[in-house]
Amino acid sequence: MGQLTFKYSADQQYQLDAIDAVCDLFRGQEFLDARFMTDLAAPTQEGIPGIAAPAQQQIFSVGHANGLRVSARQLEENLHAVQERNNLPATRDLTGGRLRDFSVEMETGTGKTYVYTRTIYELNRRYGLTKFVIVVPSVAIREGVRKSFESTKSHFEGLYDHTPLECFVYDSSRLGAITNFAVSSSIQVMIINIGAFNKELDKDAKKGVTNIFHRPSEKLIGGRSPQELVSSCNPIVIIDEPQSVDNTAKAQHAIDTLNPLFVLRYSATHRKRLNMVYQLGPVEAFQRHLVKGIVVDSVQSQADLNGAFVRLDSVDNKSGYAAKLTIDSREERGGQKRKRVTVRTGADLYQKSNENADYEDGWIVSNIGTEPGQEFVEFENGTYLELGESHGDPESDAVKRAQIAETIEDHLDRQLRLRPLGIKVLSLFFIDKVEKYRVYEGKGGDWRKGEYAQIFEDEYRRIAGSQKWRRRYERAGVELPQDPEPLHAGYFAQDGKGKFKDTKESASTNADTSAFELIMRKKETLVSLPDGRDPEKDVCFIWSHSALKEGWDNPNVFQICTLVETRDTLTKRQKIGRGLRLPVNNEGERCLDPDVNVLTVISNESYRDFARGLQREFEEGGYRFGVLSPESFTSLVLRGPDGGEEMLGHERSKRVYETLEERGLVEASGSKRGAIKPELKAAAEKGEVPLPEEVADVEGVQEQVCGIVLHKAERLQIRDKSKEVEVELEKDVSADPAFQALWERIRQTTRFEMNVDTDDLVARAVEGVRQMPRVKPVEVLSMSAGLNVGDSGVSANEKSVRTSLVRTDAAHVYDLPDPLSELQDRVGLTRGTIARILEGSGRMGEFKVDPMTFLSQVAERIEAAKNQVVAKGIKYTRLPESQWYTMDVLAVNDLRAYLGQNAWEPLHHKSLYSYVVYDSSSIEKPYAVALDRAEEVRVFAKLPSKFKIDTPLGSYNPDWAYVEEGEDGHQRVYFVVETKGKQRGQNRPTEEAKISCAEKHFEALDLGDDFHYDVEVEYHYAHA
Repeated sequence: MGQLTFKYSADQQYQLDAIDAVCDLFRGQEFLDARFMTDLAAPTQEGIPGIAAPAQQQIFSVGHANGLRVSARQLEENLHAVQERNNLPATRDLTGGRLRDFSVEMETGTGKTYVYTRTIYELNRRYGLTKFVIVVPSVAIREGVRKSFESTKSHFEGLYDHTPLECFVYDSSRLGAITNFAVSSSIQVMIINIGAFNKELDKDAKKGVTNIFHRPSEKLIGGRSPQELVSSCNPIVIIDEPQSVDNTAKAQHAIDTLNPLFVLRYSATHRKRLNMVYQLGPVEAFQRHLVKGIVVDSVQSQADLNGAFVRLDSVDNKSGYAAKLTIDSREERGGQKRKRVTVRTGADLYQKSNENADYEDGWIVSNIGTEPGQEFVEFENGTYLELGESHGDPESDAVKRAQIAETIEDHLDRQLRLRPLGIKVLSLFFIDKVEKYRVYEGKGGDWRKGEYAQIFEDEYRRIAGSQKWRRRYERAGVELPQDPEPLHAGYFAQDGKGKFKDTKESASTNADTSAFELIMRKKETLVSLPDGRDPEKDVCFIWSHSALKEGWDNPNVFQICTLVETRDTLTKRQKIGRGLRLPVNNEGERCLDPDVNVLTVISNESYRDFARGLQREFEEGGYRFGVLSPESFTSLVLRGPDGGEEMLGHERSKRVYETLEERGLVEASGSKRGAIKPELKAAAEKGEVPLPEEVADVEGVQEQVCGIVLHKAERLQIRDKSKEVEVELEKDVSADPAFQALWERIRQTTRFEMNVDTDDLVARAVEGVRQMPRVKPVEVLSMSAGLNVGDSGVSANEKSVRTSLVRTDAAHVYDLPDPLSELQDRVGLTRGTIARILEGSGRMGEFKVDPMTFLSQVAERIEAAKNQVVAKGIKYTRLPESQWYTMDVLAVNDLRAYLGQNAWEPLHHKSLYSYVVYDSSSIEKPYAVALDRAEEVRVFAKLPSKFKIDTPLGSYNPDWAYVEEGEDGHQRVYFVVETKGKQRGQNRPTEEAKISCAEKHFEALDLGDDFHYDVEVEYHYAHA
């Protein structure tokens, strides 16, 4: 088998929304190739025998730059339209008099790098933009971005018809790439560390400009500096993790020296949100299963109060040097209690501990260090503690051993469960000292295993050799390796002699590059199943440095264990970030099953403390849980009596919010303003949220408002491994005659044929296009300028600027796209059908006003019309019995769930499964409880995801199947039910179309009068 290749999906809607959010900012931008001239000295023939060296000639080279011809007002209107669409506040950040910076927020693991890479291609396709600079804060992120461009290259070539794109990492020793960046007309992408060009720009009297990026070079066109050539191109600057890039005035100035056309800022944790255009928060990412779910496996021990225990918790120098220590204090009534004390130089722990005799031997503070990164406390007896480090804690070693053992247990369990899916399982250990993994002896390269490596191998041999795991693997027919040595490897920075070395906390120097290159280079190898040929594929336990806290990850990390002795430099969010990405199988395909996609954090703190701490970190990063804002409802869809649709918009959304505030249903002031009160959540669950008069009676608004309130009220789901249960099929229930009769009805399968009424489709689409908002003329800037070429670089002297509107009859400086081809790609209809729709709409005159906006709006209306006619024109035919579902589809294999979080245990013996696993605690769980309590319900089942009905809009999985039985015990009614938060006809058009298709499917099966398919919000006894 060859090298595994990651496969990428091109139709992830949330990623497309993020891309459109940026690209739609520049609606009205003309295709523009701005060019500039610069001098280039021609090479001489000096040194060639028999040929005289001519005088050096001066020739000129053409440079290609980005150009933007949209007025500030048009740009601001576009910005507000995008923000309204994405439920974001309308902002105006006129930095330096320019509307320039735009922010995209995407949770870690959701494909941020993929999104901005595809945005580059899309900006080129729509607007002809070609010059891009990606600025990163560290070597880690730089190597991650480089690797991403390599692995997505063939994917994007397929999507964008092999549009050429050249990507390179800035290297001061290879400046030829900078020249190519300036003169090439193809897409150019430069990746650069902020540290490579944010040095002071002032010239040193003796040394001149020391930073190579700002230093003129004979290797470049006209002896220019890299900065001069790059800035002449007006690049679009993409900042990856801006909170770590331009967080100083010097760094901001450095970004300005690039002369960016505009700046795109991508992060999961923005400190400053400049013109936010798209936001995918943590709750939504977890709820939509875009990342792995989180389970906390807590490993703790009871405190051992024997001996002198001291832990350094914190230091400060606010009013003199001070430290906070945890020690064992003697209590008046006997015994000891662990407590925290504040000490200064000269403090005696014997006194602080209420004369605990364990602290009589020189436990007097002699020195305290408060410098960041070098915090410590020292005692007269020679004991020296760094931040977070403890002395006299026999439990610490025991806990770490237990953490390692628990990680191995979790790993073996997950490995056994996922092997049939072709998914390799990786476990990651973070440590803060290389010597804990590998100890070098003498000046040579000799080394021995460190403490943790030895513990790991000892524990692995013990666990893998136990009867429990041998038998489990033997029953599954899977070989369980007994030798741990080939299974683990270290990924650390290396010195010049190849020795592992500790990584600095910043992890941004070239000395650390080796660690990241190793991790990135091995990414595909690490996720490949062992094949007996490549020993590196056997590695499944990874050891890495805790300072490598961002910029890299691996999709198949399922367990993360942090073993640190001093200060834990990793935040909880950074820890989970290394393993949140969805896993891939041995074919490089993403696994989308939320039951599989679970990340376990092996923690030495309680589940509650971990969950509380992680939520606090999200809130410190700016994300607010359970909070509404005036713009929360802007994208709600209003449907008029004529079938037209429009968004609620900022102003009406604000009035909905103010109504809730006036009724006391959200917090009205202070830091908690907008927080959802229990009364509002209860009202939303009942579908009775108070609304302002102007929208109170508009169809569908109440349901949409309730849905948003309930969505915002959701908390971040972190699961407690101690609550884990295994879901099993209840064989007695599956064998019950009532269920068997139900199963014989619903296990039948069908195929569908489409016979769409084209005239109906065209009529609906024409009406939709007629009702769409008017496409407004676009403002563009008309500029004239003179170019100067001098020793300081290429500059443009602006002579005049004029704002004008594009007229529908105006000649354009670019070729208009073919509307039929563009729409054919988007909506999948024939050119003839599309032409009928456009001609019948009477709106084609607006195409020339703003082609991209016109086509986008038309495509939306055609898709809506398609959804309306699909179910009408579909015909299902029953397949032969040999193709029907069998009971195997109902089987569950090692399905794990978590009581009280996504699982509920039925009280009566009539559920098909031992636990009901639910997605929604406000809809599905109450429905399950109602079915279980209802005396007339004989058996019920939450249908597994493998039970599907094919539709033209994708597979559809109904929620419930159950049987109601009359008092005589004979008359039965069979049900398949879809549970929604809204009644039939109030859901999204695609959902409604799928439900209509499901109706046609069951009609084709001719299941009789005692079978019903329906949509319900809550359970109602329906037996007659």
